[in-house]
Amino acid sequence: MKKQNPKDVHEKKLDTLLKFSSIINSSLKIEDVLNHAMQWAEEFMDAEASTVYELDEEKGEIFVRIARGKKKEPVKGIILKVGEGVSGRVVQTGRPMVIRDARKEKDFSRKYDTKTGFETRSMICVPLVLRDKTIGALQVLNKKSQKAFTDSDLELLTTMSQQIAVALDNAKLYHRLEEKFELTERELKNAQEKLIRSERLMAMGHLVQGVAHEIRNPVTTIGGFAGRLEKELKGQPKLLRYLAFILEESERLENIVKQVHEFANLLSATLETGEIRSVLDQVIERFEPLTQSQGIILSHKIDKDLPHIKKDAAQLMVALTNVMENALESMPEGGTLTLTAKQDGDHILISILDTGCGIAQEDQDSVYDPFFTSKTQGAGLGLTMVHQIVMNHNGEIKIQSQEGKGTRVTLTFPVNQ
Repeated sequence: MKKQNPKDVHEKKLDTLLKFSSIINSSLKIEDVLNHAMQWAEEFMDAEASTVYELDEEKGEIFVRIARGKKKEPVKGIILKVGEGVSGRVVQTGRPMVIRDARKEKDFSRKYDTKTGFETRSMICVPLVLRDKTIGALQVLNKKSQKAFTDSDLELLTTMSQQIAVALDNAKLYHRLEEKFELTERELKNAQEKLIRSERLMAMGHLVQGVAHEIRNPVTTIGGFAGRLEKELKGQPKLLRYLAFILEESERLENIVKQVHEFANLLSATLETGEIRSVLDQVIERFEPLTQSQGIILSHKIDKDLPHIKKDAAQLMVALTNVMENALESMPEGGTLTLTAKQDGDHILISILDTGCGIAQEDQDSVYDPFFTSKTQGAGLGLTMVHQIVMNHNGEIKIQSQEGKGTRVTLTFPVNQ
């Protein structure tokens, strides 16, 4: 049997993750989403079957949310106690399990095989974790090739589990909204979009961090050898010109990987109660010389007695800096940039208004998406990072823009009561 090229395996894995991410974030019809997503997982891992379990905390049980495979129908009615079987054990401990021979595993429950006639030989089971809390488990069963599951299989399933946990949580919350409120069709759509966006970024952070890790080493290697060749090829201008392109693109990729890691580090925040005025003063101090050099008028009006909030000062600085930089880039011919901050009831409103080129109407729903950008440089993570930071602070972000006239970005944070 021909051995697979590691590069081909890596490309197949990356393709699977990207397609999976697209599927899992496309809808709140959870059964359809999970069915398509697990199909991708089975195909990549050469697995015979897969199951997604959901935890019922009140009853201390796990039940099958979706099952795939030839014997899937009888599986759907089976319920396990937390701690029972491999999946129950994984939910109880929050740790993944790789079972290479089910017959020798003391935690393996025969309940499924007895009821369905399916013979479990080997399996991987990983917890579904959301905000440090286990909400279920995900498992794949039996390689069709009769081989054992690998570390690569476990890594892929763990990455998928992070996004499935988000999808399950969103679906439950959305269902509760439908039951509790009589919402109009448009209100339901808005609720769905907000749920998908706010939690998708967290799962996407884990995904892109893994992809960036895979890219970093080969990019560094390419840049390193290209640098050596540059020293060896003195006197050959044509080849040196080609090498200059390689070095430039390698450096660009390294910067993108750096930005991805910075984004992943923003998935959580350490909040401390304090005043926000000093952060705003630092932003003004930093951008005053930049605006002057670009012929931009910087105007600011900040209330003197802003109340305290729970904040991560470093993250707020990153968010405000990204918004201000976007504003400057939108005004290459000069203009006016206005920063205001005031208290409005139980919230602080920070507004950044520019008179720049604005955002095209068709792009306004995509500005928070990772890697979306209208610029020729950068990874397209600026507003994605701003959105994540605002979510970390239990705040909201609103962007109003008119093409050719300018953009207003409003950040709203709750006052510390």
